[in-house]
Amino acid sequence: MELTDKELVEGCLKNDRKAQKALYDKYSAMLFGVCLRYARNRQDAEDIFQESFVKAYGQLNKYSHSGVLAGWLRRLFINNALNYYRYDKSYLCSTDVESYDVGKETLNVDNYSTEEIIKAIEQLPDECRTVFNMVEIEGYSYQELSQMWNANQNTLRGFNFKAKRMLREYFEKMDKRRY
Repeated sequence: MELTDKELVEGCLKNDRKAQKALYDKYSAMLFGVCLRYARNRQDAEDIFQESFVKAYGQLNKYSHSGVLAGWLRRLFINNALNYYRYDKSYLCSTDVESYDVGKETLNVDNYSTEEIIKAIEQLPDECRTVFNMVEIEGYSYQELSQMWNANQNTLRGFNFKAKRMLREYFEKMDKRRY
């Protein structure tokens, strides 16, 4: 019988190794995917993943049970991934992208495998990939990101627009190679 999230948290708080393993087994694949989206490479993703799980076990007493455990863990892992690069000035730089027209840019990726999409996203510049992940995949608003990073919302929109444009160009090249 699978333990509920509440039982997993309670067990982990009592340092129950079975509960810790069950929590890891239940959420590790999803959370490693989060780390891969925010890391520059697989090695960094593995480091972020390990550090984040250690931090999660240490902070489970702060989980209020008012929200979904998966969401609480995802947010902790995202924050840890962002903090991993915080002092690296090249990660989220202040490149002037406000000159881009940030109108509606849509992508149709229905004809591509998940692996192809992930590979394309991994090739984006760090700042574009991060903003794209936060807005398009995690669902953050530009206002939330602006407050989180003390960054201009238009700059963040520009990074996201640039990411979408680069992805569109990447997939257009793939289409030409396919046909």
